Amino acid sequence: MILVTKWFGSFICDDGKVRKVALFPKDAAEIASRLGRIMKGEVLDEETGIASSAKQVADRRLSDFGKVVKLDSSFIKPESYGFTIDIYREATIILAKDSVRSSIGPDVHLGQAVRAYDDLVFTTNILSERLREWYGLHFPELEVVMSGDAYPKAIAEYGSRHDIMTALKLGMDSIGSEIAPQDLESLKVLANALVESYSARAKVERYVEARMREVAPNISALVGPVIGARLIMLSGSLLRLASFPSSTVQLLGAEKAMFRHLKKGSAPPKHGVLFQHPLVHNAPMWQRGAIARVIAAKACLAARADAYSKSDISSILKEQLDKRIAEIRKQRAAPSKKKPVKVRRGRR
Repeated sequence: MILVTKWFGSFICDDGKVRKVALFPKDAAEIASRLGRIMKGEVLDEETGIASSAKQVADRRLSDFGKVVKLDSSFIKPESYGFTIDIYREATIILAKDSVRSSIGPDVHLGQAVRAYDDLVFTTNILSERLREWYGLHFPELEVVMSGDAYPKAIAEYGSRHDIMTALKLGMDSIGSEIAPQDLESLKVLANALVESYSARAKVERYVEARMREVAPNISALVGPVIGARLIMLSGSLLRLASFPSSTVQLLGAEKAMFRHLKKGSAPPKHGVLFQHPLVHNAPMWQRGAIARVIAAKACLAARADAYSKSDISSILKEQLDKRIAEIRKQRAAPSKKKPVKVRRGRR
């Protein structure tokens, strides 16, 4: 007696014949629900109801009910039990939609948020450069005394050079030219847009930091929330990041350099987005590769803890990271002598 489950029901079979039947409801949504449970490895009520008669099973998922064996169940036809291919088609469409919905978790939203943050950083840099160049024609000395978001705020609030100097009590001679009222209004519009861009960037950054502490607290504590969110974004999801080896995590974000190395024989990259970590970019050049490798290894452990066990191991990982980096700094206090490298020419 072999227990086998098809898309329309569960069956007890023996010698190529069906002995017992537990059919699913003839409803596409109910069938999709059962197929989804099967995909998750769950045991259905229909299977439990007839499993007492089985000594063998055709699915490893049902191994608690008997020995797993192979069975050609093509002799069990859906039309013999009143099921049509149209019901199956509708059920699979419902299942596909449910799978798409369930695949979009908070880590996917984090990936989009960090992309939005990068776009806002790029936008603020472009707008800031344009505002400083344009307003510098009228009051070039302002950027000496004001920086960051204070610069566009002053222009948006006060406007002209005379009004800014009066409000901020700046006593200086300016070499800037006079400006027409309509030009000043356009400058204030640009300054207001830059102020809003700075505000939006700060809000998105706070969101990423708060969400990372909920979704991936170990990664957030180890490499920082923004870098951690970029790692999740580049890998596709937290689960995919947890499945990567440390060598892959180390080079996330350096794909172009890696392909250039493989194609043209240039020097291989030593780090991707991990270069943004202070321990990497503040280190001497000859230590960066080793430090990035250690951070990537600990980031893999942090990702696996966040994805599976949900336990807080950040303090342990930080202690191990600090200890290993101290060893690297001691062992590689001075750069090693490099051997000449022959550059391999790429194929035409």
